[in-house]
Order: sequence, then C-alpha cells, then structure tokens
Amino acid sequence: MKKETEIKWARIKELLSEKNLEGIIINKISNFAWFTGGGNNFVALNTENGVCSLLLTENKIYLLTDNIEAGRIKQEEITDIPVDDIIWPWHKDNNLYDNVRKIIRGNVASDKPDGQFETVDIEKLHFPLIDIEIERFKNLGRKTTKIISGICNEINPGITEVEVAGKLSSSLWANGCIPVVILIASDERITNYRHPIPTSKKIDKYAMIAVCAYEKGLILSMTRIVSFIKPSDEIIRKHLAVCNVDAAFIANTKPGNTVGDVFNKGIKTYEETGFADEWKKHHQGGPCGYKTRYYRATEKNNEIITPNQAFAWNPSITGTKSEDTIITTENAPLIISEDPKWPKQNIRYEGISIARPDILVR
Repeated sequence: MKKETEIKWARIKELLSEKNLEGIIINKISNFAWFTGGGNNFVALNTENGVCSLLLTENKIYLLTDNIEAGRIKQEEITDIPVDDIIWPWHKDNNLYDNVRKIIRGNVASDKPDGQFETVDIEKLHFPLIDIEIERFKNLGRKTTKIISGICNEINPGITEVEVAGKLSSSLWANGCIPVVILIASDERITNYRHPIPTSKKIDKYAMIAVCAYEKGLILSMTRIVSFIKPSDEIIRKHLAVCNVDAAFIANTKPGNTVGDVFNKGIKTYEETGFADEWKKHHQGGPCGYKTRYYRATEKNNEIITPNQAFAWNPSITGTKSEDTIITTENAPLIISEDPKWPKQNIRYEGISIARPDILVR
C-alpha cells in the first residue's frame, strides 16, 4: 500500500474511534479520489456520487460494486490498495445495506445520506494536503495556466465564445484534465453576467475565460481577461481595485486566521477602493481542493486556517474579476496558477507585494 493511502487510512481510523464506528462507507467522487490518491469512481461527470464504494474498517478495506465496474476500478484506480471484493451481478437487485451487513453488524456510517446508515462528514480529513498532493496540485496549476495563457494569446476577434470553450476543453482533455466549469464571456456579457455560460456570440473587444480544471480528484480554479483594444479608464480603475481586493484575500489567508477574518479583510478593501457594494453581487470564493469550493466564505465562518490548505478567491467588480488557486504555508500563500509571462499588477498590501494577473492587451 502506498504511503499516501496509509496516511489517509490513519485519519479514517481516528474518525472511527472518535465516532465509535466499526466502518465508514465512502462513495462520493471527491472522497474516493482523496482516499485513493486520485482514483476516479465515476462514469457520468454530472454527479457527486460514484459507481462503487469503499468500506473502510480498522483492519480491512472492501470494494463494493457490480461486475461492470469491478475490473476497471481494481486494475486502473486502486492498483496499490489491497481490497476484499464484494461484487454483484449488475442485473440483480443487490442492496448496499445487505452487503455491508454481511461484513459488519455494528455501527457503520456513510459519506452520503441514504436513509440506511448514519451520515458522516469526512471532508475535514482532506486537509492538510500532504506533499504528494501538493505536487499534483502544482502540476495541475502549471498545465492549466499554460493552456489558458496559450488560448488567450491565440484567439482573435470574430471567434465565438463556444469556439473558445471548445479549444479550452480540448486542450485540457488532451493533457489529462477534465473541465468541470467553463465560463466564457465577451464584451458586454462580462459586465452583464457573473456566471457567463459560453454562447455563440462572437468576441469583439474583450474576452474573459474562467475554468475549474479537474485532475486526479483535485480542482484548480482561475480566471484571465484578454483585451483586443486599449481598456477604458473605467475598466483599468476597476481591475486595479479588484486586484487589490484579491491581494487582501490572499495575504490574509494564513494559518491562525479564520475564514471569516479573511472575508472581512476583503470586504474592507472593496470599501477602500470605492466599490463597497460590489461584493454583494457574487460570492467571493473559499476553500477548495477535492471540490470546486467546500463552501462559500462569509463573515460568519470561524474555521481556523491551517498550513497546506487550498483556497480559491474570486472577487469581481462589474466588468472584471481576479481569481487564482493558492495553498497556505507557514509563510506567504503559494499561488499555483501563476504564469510568470502574464502581465501583472504588483499590489502592496500591508508591507508585502502580491502579484495579481492584469488584463492581457493584444
């Protein structure tokens, strides 16, 4: 068994003891990917639940699935994890509850509500990220950043938003990444909509590309804006302001602070830059990793930030936006979706400099 799984199984065992459980069933795609070090237990992309489950106990790991999925899961997704099989024919009515009860008679919990087992939340076990996860995340950041930068330098006025989405999707898939969110807006659609699903509209003067890219369970978020004309003074002023807000979020995302502390610092910067009400028009982001966001940050979040957590803040001011994915450290947060060649705004915040992506003018 690989070291990563041993570490995560140890976290599960602590939870078993804490909750007085004899077993935990994990089925959610995010939890399966976390425990297996990036394994995929999905077929359809538009679901949070997988086609197989793992039953984790103090001493054994069981794979529970039907005969359609068993071979691929064992041979491609959990090759380094020794499991005992509970496999049933796809065409027969096999109840998960009954199959689990063949193994364990005592207290068992599941990571998804199903009316048969107690529900347990294991997302708190996802952090801190371990070294191998951080390397996978950084690699995803490098790939996604290169792809988006390349597309922003390649596209020209006249291309449609859906064509840009197609290029982005094709490049991500070709590099082993799955686009779980693609937002493409051009011109007035950047101003009109915070969640601009790509359309057949042709790009004229501006384009904004936002993506959440998935690889081995981890999800990276980032946004970039390209302009084919000199941006107006208003857009320049707004973008500088949103970069200042983003810098405030990033600078304050450090161990010891609460998520609510960080949120409040960002809201204060909205006010100081002259855009006090803009934060009310869209959420500001929050912790991420094996989910696009575990929750949307507000001033009420009292969770204490620790080292090796992932966050993606996405402040926006009508017509512009700033977004990258970061990992907390004992010192300054590490931005893992940064392109050294992309034009930047170097923001000074409380004595430190934080580089935020500027608008690329071509």
